[in-house]
Amino acid sequence: MSSKWELRVEDKTAFAEELDGFVPERVYDIHAHLYRAEWWEEPPAEVAAGPADITLEVYRQQMAWIMPKRELHGLHFAYPFPADADEDLSPANEWVSQEIGKDPLARGQFLVRPTDDPQWVRQEVRRLGLRGLKPFAYYSGAEDIYQAEVPEYLPEPLVVVANEEGWSITVHLVRSGGVSDASNQRWIRHYCESYPEMQLILDHCARGFNPYHVLKGLPALAGLENLWIDTSSVCHPLAVEAVGRIVGPERMLYGSDFYVSHIRGTNFPLGDTFRWIDEDTPLGELEYASQVALPLLGIENLRAVQAAFWCLGLNDSQIEDYFWGNAARLLGL
Repeated sequence: MSSKWELRVEDKTAFAEELDGFVPERVYDIHAHLYRAEWWEEPPAEVAAGPADITLEVYRQQMAWIMPKRELHGLHFAYPFPADADEDLSPANEWVSQEIGKDPLARGQFLVRPTDDPQWVRQEVRRLGLRGLKPFAYYSGAEDIYQAEVPEYLPEPLVVVANEEGWSITVHLVRSGGVSDASNQRWIRHYCESYPEMQLILDHCARGFNPYHVLKGLPALAGLENLWIDTSSVCHPLAVEAVGRIVGPERMLYGSDFYVSHIRGTNFPLGDTFRWIDEDTPLGELEYASQVALPLLGIENLRAVQAAFWCLGLNDSQIEDYFWGNAARLLGL
């Protein structure tokens, strides 16, 4: 990914001309990472190029690049920085707890490993004032983390505790087919039906970077009352439109995926998978332009959402719910 971290004239122009009338005055960001660069031995290029400590204040300052002059609150969690099996993740969760304490409307999820004792997790989440869990396949211990099954990174005993506590869980699906994978479908439906007080958020349009996975797989999960979908980072309008048609606009949530929102690039389907490009990606000869100015991913994501909502024919109230009201219902704000 490109290591440039900067606001450009074309970003300001894109928001002013295309998005200013679309994004409401207040926004709830359901998917935003808070972190410190020092957690990584070798931080990703964008982390190294950006602010070293992402506090709540710095997050809001940086998000003004994506949506200026908006009131912004959010659900926050740490980033899955590389860590050995015995390495302490508590500084990351302590950081999130400290920062969300500055905003009565902010919420936090606990960065959790599948090997964590569920009762210890319960105690820690309560102690830190957090309201949910953020597992990652990265910590699954699977030989190929990209093919891990859901229980390998979100074991059922953790879901039991989340159900008893009324917590939310944000899940980034892996496996080649994303939400169209039969194993993913089976476990998501099992968790949602067995544990109705747990609220499950599938991020990135149920990992819908390939919208055809969404069209193929998400209907198998339609009708689950405790399933929500955030649209963070997705840049193809069809994926967003498919979510709206299959699970309904009342189940859709805005998410920035900060810091990913500040990568300069986009993503799109490619055969039965997907591709990300940035300014370091060779694009070859362009037929109708001498060059292309890649936008901030957060801008590109909002463009996709706006186009999808136009196709869905959503009214102003439904759009405001996407940016605020749905999150308020989900989190009990």
